[in-house]
Amino acid sequence: MLAQTSNLPPVLQRIATTPVLAAERPAGFPHVKITRLAPTRRIHTLGGVRIDFSNSRSSESASYALMRTHSAARRLAHTEATVKTAGLFHTQAVAVGRVAVGVTATTKAQATALLALALAHLRRSER
Repeated sequence: MLAQTSNLPPVLQRIATTPVLAAERPAGFPHVKITRLAPTRRIHTLGGVRIDFSNSRSSESASYALMRTHSAARRLAHTEATVKTAGLFHTQAVAVGRVAVGVTATTKAQATALLALALAHLRRSER
């Protein structure tokens, strides 16, 4: 499912339009929703894409934010990875070029696995 059509840079457009394969979904999450996010001045993104995975009980998400520089992407990834959540959920993030990839899941192990799946989707969209 695709939501909110806005003009995105080509990198994010490819991520949003590349279908999410079953191998790129976390186990037990059959529903996928792709949301295109507009640029934000507060965190200086050029745009973003969020992929939400859900089942009847919970949800996990992966987000891709395009930044102006690699160092800005690294700063955003560090900020996302160190968010204090009081154990409600766990986050992981990494910068790949100018794209900051962040994930949110219920456990640390699920967050790590989802980050690997999100990076696989990013690599596949770059082809």
